[in-house]
Amino acid sequence: MELDSLRDTTSITAERPAWRARLALVLLAVMLLGASLLLWQKMVTIERAHANERVAAQARLLTRQLEGGLTTQAQDLYRVAELWQHHGRLSRDEWELQARFSLQHFRGYQAIQWADADLRLRWILPMAGNEAAANFQLTPAHPNYLLAMQAKTQGKAVFSNSFELVQGGRGFALYTPLYIQNDRGERTFDGFVQGIFRVQTLMDELLDTVDSAGFNVRLLEFGRPLYSREQADFSAGLQQELPLHLLNNRNFTLQLNPTRKLAQQLSSPLPMVVLGAGLITTLLLIAALALALENARRAGDLLASNSRLNEEVGNRELIEQVLRDSRERLQLVVDLTDSSRDGLFIIDPQNRNILHMNKATYSSLGYSADEFREQLRDHPESLLLGFHAWVELVRQAQHDNQGKIFQREMRRRNGSIQPAEISAQLVQVNGHEYLIGVSRDNNERLQLEAQLQHLSQRDGLTGLYNRRFFDHQLHSEWRRLQRIGAPMSLLMLDVDHFKAYNDQLGHLAGDDALRKVATALQSCLLRDGDAVCRYGGEEFALILANTDQAGAELIAARIHHALAELHLPHPGSPLSCLTASIGLSTVTPNRDSHPDSLVAHSDQALYQAKHQGRNCTCVWRKS
Repeated sequence: MELDSLRDTTSITAERPAWRARLALVLLAVMLLGASLLLWQKMVTIERAHANERVAAQARLLTRQLEGGLTTQAQDLYRVAELWQHHGRLSRDEWELQARFSLQHFRGYQAIQWADADLRLRWILPMAGNEAAANFQLTPAHPNYLLAMQAKTQGKAVFSNSFELVQGGRGFALYTPLYIQNDRGERTFDGFVQGIFRVQTLMDELLDTVDSAGFNVRLLEFGRPLYSREQADFSAGLQQELPLHLLNNRNFTLQLNPTRKLAQQLSSPLPMVVLGAGLITTLLLIAALALALENARRAGDLLASNSRLNEEVGNRELIEQVLRDSRERLQLVVDLTDSSRDGLFIIDPQNRNILHMNKATYSSLGYSADEFREQLRDHPESLLLGFHAWVELVRQAQHDNQGKIFQREMRRRNGSIQPAEISAQLVQVNGHEYLIGVSRDNNERLQLEAQLQHLSQRDGLTGLYNRRFFDHQLHSEWRRLQRIGAPMSLLMLDVDHFKAYNDQLGHLAGDDALRKVATALQSCLLRDGDAVCRYGGEEFALILANTDQAGAELIAARIHHALAELHLPHPGSPLSCLTASIGLSTVTPNRDSHPDSLVAHSDQALYQAKHQGRNCTCVWRKS
């Protein structure tokens, strides 16, 4: 009975490895099948991404072709504006000849029009279908009025958003400003040559000139559908949305859905082939392993006893080697940390005892190891300014899973302050808390960052603040004054006839004049909080925080006086000396207003000052 029991026990013990091997074989089969499926899925994903890239490339090409098509047609209107400027106002016959040429070569026009300086339509081609626009005058109530004023002020053509045409339906307008020379040789505004487009007609004509058969097209304006051309069933998964720049208007988006025919052309049977090959390979491999398993079981019985003996010997040698390696690694870590330029320390935050620190921790501050230990233990707030508050910050940051790098200040042995960037972490070992930190002297980096910040906010020619600083400072002061309910004033200043100054005296003299003007403007500020910026070219802007209209007018008067004292000769100016026009606007910021409105008001006042003869200040007043 005892012999049979022993044999049964041996049999059960021998069968256990066999069952484990079979289980491993099943798991291997599952893993290989899973790998095949993952590979298939990955290839499907790659193929889909490749299809997306190809569709996106074709969509970008289509978008550029549409933009280029409209830009090419707009050149006709630009040519008319150039003829108008160089030869004076064209006769009606000459104008109609140019307009008919444009209408014949591009069917996307609804009409080509000339509006005079009072913004009243004088000439329209073709008249048929556009009778409702006869004698139409653009007024401030029209949604395109400010856009037209922008084109007039900047002297550049501007493409509008969609609006309701007086002829009916929605359309676009391209406002191209016209200028002529008056009796005194001055460049004066003479109205607009306008290209009027109906949305449906324009988009149909542009799409007919490019290869758009593979896409269903929708035009969005501010995210709202404005036009669509549906050609066939589309594949929603490959939809592309790209910005469409219609001349200088960036408020449009082109939504392109490839047709199912185009999507099918981009597909491939390769993923299914790979999946089938993977499944067949898996079955063959599992079958081969199952045949080898039986042979391995028999050989394993013979090697089991020797393997256990060798394993025991190997384990003992491994343990001894691990112990030797651990001692060597510990010594290597200590040696390496002492050679590091960064300080490394481990302390007990409760009693401030130092468990370990490398040489850089104390030598960079001028202490010896014992002096540093004593300072940290007895005078932690003097050594590391705000020590206890910093420990609480480390603890709170660790609790909130936030960044664990802190900018602190440490006191050197000679009493000077050294900035330090410290990465710190609290760890629990056997129920006790320890603080591990790595410190680095980052004084040079902080100085470099401050220098780069200063350079990024300055204009290279005048040394004044640049446009980037202006935008940031305007919004920052706006929010601050909104909280306290204080006023803000903005002066927009433009040097009069500066193009003529450059043309007659040269750009070097022009640059020198701008520097002198910048110095004069800086001298006119009364408070440290005020800022003068070079807004662009010969245009400057002064931000006067907590300043009412009376205070701003005082600054403007000081500026005119300071420029007069420069006595800069200006042969191209009626006054024979360099002067400036100033637009002034004052507002008390609130939740219903925006700083951009203050800029727009000052700019309108500046335009009024130029219109009134220049070398003066105009104050914007709500009409």
